[in-house]
Amino acid sequence: MSDLTAVEKRKLEKLFGMETGYVLDFSNRTFEEFIRDSTGLNIFDQRYNHGSGSKANRLRAFWQKEDNDVVGKLLNDILDYYEPKGVQWEICGLIVTRLLKHTSPPRPRTTEHDQAAQEQRRSLELQHLKDSFFELAADHDRNRAGLALELLLNRLFALFDLQPRQPFRVIGEQIDGSFQLDTHTYLLESKWEKRPLPEADLLVFRGKIEGKSTFTRGVMIALNDVSAPARDAITRGKSPCFFVMNGHDLTMILSEAIPLPDFIRKRVRLLAEEGRVCVPFVEIAR
Repeated sequence: MSDLTAVEKRKLEKLFGMETGYVLDFSNRTFEEFIRDSTGLNIFDQRYNHGSGSKANRLRAFWQKEDNDVVGKLLNDILDYYEPKGVQWEICGLIVTRLLKHTSPPRPRTTEHDQAAQEQRRSLELQHLKDSFFELAADHDRNRAGLALELLLNRLFALFDLQPRQPFRVIGEQIDGSFQLDTHTYLLESKWEKRPLPEADLLVFRGKIEGKSTFTRGVMIALNDVSAPARDAITRGKSPCFFVMNGHDLTMILSEAIPLPDFIRKRVRLLAEEGRVCVPFVEIAR
């Protein structure tokens, strides 16, 4: 059985409109076909005949009886089908990421067709994330936009298999998250202020990284960049242990100008070779 929590189930049910007994706009026929194509299972089998036997109740029974990998696969396909994408969709995407995180089903050989299909799905999801990012930029509730940004970033990093970790606390201090690339762990913090970040925010982040280990690295996502004095201060007297990614960088990644892992690798190399915390995107894209 899957380990979906009660809270996660409520979020999925709300997104899929299951309180009415339906699931999105599926008819009985299309619901059966969709789940069979996704998982090879018959949702109208007697084992899923829960409660009234409605589509919503059968999906609830499916969550109850099937393992994380099967439930995660189906939910991921339903999210791909769902329109329009938005904040609630992003939250449910994180639930799917959690379900699939610890499963390791055998991987079939990847054909050129499979690879092309995977790249197409990634491209579509990046477009959805970019649309969501632009919607957040226009949101007048900046606290809400900031929280939604964390979810969007988590989805982005998961899309490139960077094993993102959601916000966590270490002895009272808040870290927005972390991710892994090429066996290295990076602490991640995001700031969406009206003005470029001052020196203090960068110094606090540097302190968090230095308090972990000598091999911990960091990425500060400052959507409105950092101030010129802050750029100078953060490298004065100490070797930098993180780099800054701004809103333009994020937009270019969501626009597929460069894959996220390649962007990070290039920035880390410039950090190691030249000690540069901030680098214009035009230099990265060369």
